[in-house]
Amino acid sequence: MQIGLFYQIQVPKPWTAESESNRFWEMVEEVSFAEEMGFKSVWFVEHHFRSQWSHSSAPDITLAALSQHTKEMRLGIAVVLVPLHHPLNVAVRMATLDILSRGRVELGLGRSGYPYQMLPYGADLKDVSGMVDEYLDILPGAWTSQDMFSYNGQYYKIPPRDVIPKPVQKPHPPIWQAISQDHTAQRVGELGLGCLAQTSVGPERAEKIIGIYRSAIKNAQPRPGSFVYNKVSGNTVGLCMENRRKAIERGAELVDWYRQQQRLRDAMVWQGYDPAKVPEDYQWHYQRSQVDTARRDETPSLKLVEQGGRFCIGNPDDCIKYIEQYEAMGVDEIMPLFQVGPVSHQEVMTSLRLFGKHVIPHFQAKAKRQAAAVAGDGA
Repeated sequence: MQIGLFYQIQVPKPWTAESESNRFWEMVEEVSFAEEMGFKSVWFVEHHFRSQWSHSSAPDITLAALSQHTKEMRLGIAVVLVPLHHPLNVAVRMATLDILSRGRVELGLGRSGYPYQMLPYGADLKDVSGMVDEYLDILPGAWTSQDMFSYNGQYYKIPPRDVIPKPVQKPHPPIWQAISQDHTAQRVGELGLGCLAQTSVGPERAEKIIGIYRSAIKNAQPRPGSFVYNKVSGNTVGLCMENRRKAIERGAELVDWYRQQQRLRDAMVWQGYDPAKVPEDYQWHYQRSQVDTARRDETPSLKLVEQGGRFCIGNPDDCIKYIEQYEAMGVDEIMPLFQVGPVSHQEVMTSLRLFGKHVIPHFQAKAKRQAAAVAGDGA
């Protein structure tokens, strides 16, 4: 089990003239400190037009800056929104980041679940799944071609070109895909891609979807030029304090803000889109946010946090217990979202410090014991 970080760059109102820029510079300090504490990765989302919820609209630039403030942490995007970018742009920008970071890039791909952030870019929902499929051919091909690369697809037609620069990692940086539905988990496993999941959905749902992925990847058939990357990374809201009760109560406040922002998201993300034109492969997203609203969990946030299982919140022992629950399901990495809405920079730094002092050493010692046991069996 590895421990990473997850960022949305959340900037809650009320704002001052410095609110946004301060949040970015606090993040730089947090990530630098996290590497000192033993965190192994940092991941950033890509979102657009989602003020407060996420100001991470250019994660590749953010990661380029962090590549110069860190030495070993893996640098991931979870995820590049495929319909907003030409795959050649993604190929060369990720290769450049891989060079500047000395081979530390992890690339997640996703469709985006909502038209609100796609329509201004001219993307049409009916095309998106096909565009993702073509991405999975183009990126490995562009990265690994030794001479000219070309592609003739439905959505992308690329005449012979020498695509440069090339990434440092060989054959290329690992490719992941975000999953939220059963059939997506199946497809991602069949393609041999890394699995970006949410553990915040709770252990029952997470175990099911991870099981589908793990079963499918046993017979994976990766695209030409690619390889099987059998890993699961999960993210959730995180907060760690020495005082368990204070952590739970403060964590519930943060989860309250988080859930309210989710409700605001659901109210806006299908604005201006004709329900009759929602494609079949987007019906799940549409139904969940616009139709099945009566099924929303209205359990108070404090009770959800006290119940455990969804959020990595509490004292160090609580956080260890949470992570071990998902480790037992086959999750390889947990990346908590510590920078949640109204959380203070100092609270984030406290979480990082306690993880570095208690949580990460616990899993490091556990890994050493397991390695010793394996070596003993081999002898």
